[in-house]
Amino acid sequence: MEDQGRAYLLVRMDEAFGTYSLEAERLSVLLAEPRDPASWTSYHDLLRQRTAEVVAYEKYSKIKEELFTLILPPALQNRPQSTIN
Repeated sequence: MEDQGRAYLLVRMDEAFGTYSLEAERLSVLLAEPRDPASWTSYHDLLRQRTAEVVAYEKYSKIKEELFTLILPPALQNRPQSTIN
């Protein structure tokens, strides 16, 4: 059951990363376009796209952190303690 939960989170993380990548690419395209510095429309479009990119990244990051909380570190091995004098 736990593996199904991890698999589901992994699929969600992949989808969220895809969305983030798409939004980041759209922002990059907007930033590369020539624009009139006095244009409020261009400024609004940049802010809107930047917000969409940040929201997508935060969603991806939250799912990634949730997934990593399910991964336990390896167990400690029984090894004799070294003694250095």
